[in-house]
Amino acid sequence: MVTAELAVVMPAVVLVLLLVLAAVSAGLTQLRVTDAARVAARQAAIGSSDVTGAAQRAGGPVTVSVESGELTCVTASRRVPGPLGGLGLTARSRACAYTEPTSAEAGAP
Repeated sequence: MVTAELAVVMPAVVLVLLLVLAAVSAGLTQLRVTDAARVAARQAAIGSSDVTGAAQRAGGPVTVSVESGELTCVTASRRVPGPLGGLGLTARSRACAYTEPTSAEAGAP
């Protein structure tokens, strides 16, 4: 009797475990994308030309878009790996930093 009950419950336990692991993977991906956006915003704010490279070193294969003004804002995104990514789940994060003045803006000779 116990063997039959175990045979019925075991697939449900495995399914719940897989869902938990997929959720943890999505959470870690979100953290990496947030780090990538933060690093890329800082690099863009100081005028670096390798914003995408800095973001990819921090967060893996992310796509980056930059908006400049008084604040330099960067939006980074990446598809979540695993079964949640197959459902179209994408991790996105936006970070902003004050734009550093260039030497021409500061009035330097």
